[in-house]
Amino acid sequence: MESGSGLITFVTDRWKGAVAAVIGLLALSAVIAGYSAWNSSKEVNAGVLLRKAVSRLEANSQTGQDTTKQEEGVRSLQEVMSRYAQSAAAVEATLRLGTLYYTGGKYDEARSVYTAYLSKNPRGRIAFSAGIGVGDTYLAQRNYAKAVDTYSRLIEQFSQEPLLPEAHLHLARAYLGMNRLKDAGAVYEKLVAAHPNTGWARSAQGELYRLSLTSR
Repeated sequence: MESGSGLITFVTDRWKGAVAAVIGLLALSAVIAGYSAWNSSKEVNAGVLLRKAVSRLEANSQTGQDTTKQEEGVRSLQEVMSRYAQSAAAVEATLRLGTLYYTGGKYDEARSVYTAYLSKNPRGRIAFSAGIGVGDTYLAQRNYAKAVDTYSRLIEQFSQEPLLPEAHLHLARAYLGMNRLKDAGAVYEKLVAAHPNTGWARSAQGELYRLSLTSR
């Protein structure tokens, strides 16, 4: 049991450090596609406001913790999302704000950002990524049951999503958190069979190997 608990802690802690990058990569192509459609003055204005927000947040990260700059950046992101909700800038602002809250340990706030997007855009450009974000906040809070439910519904709703294996990896991690090692193993095995010779399969194989060590 101790070895199983150690595996769970190792996997979930290692995973938490990479979540922000994963969410950004999942939605990158969607955001780029959205920018190609920018041709109205509103979308140009949204882009200008987004760049101001990013500039403030980057200045904060470079000079250390500057509460004023961070608050200004957050307010600008929120303004983009409210005033220009249908723009590509609002999509990026959603991801940036959710990720900012997540990496700062503000999981409830991050989840609110993602769920607000999903309530208005259940099949939007970043609906899948936002869904992953919701599940990740639950996982970070060790609310494994809700994480499993979130990832499972996401897999069902987006069965044709090219990046669906990410949801399976996250689902398996949630199962590990619940000490449901067999369920986690089954997810990894399914992933390896469905997506051989991919980075996802290699990750799953590595986790399967670690699981096999706990059973010895």
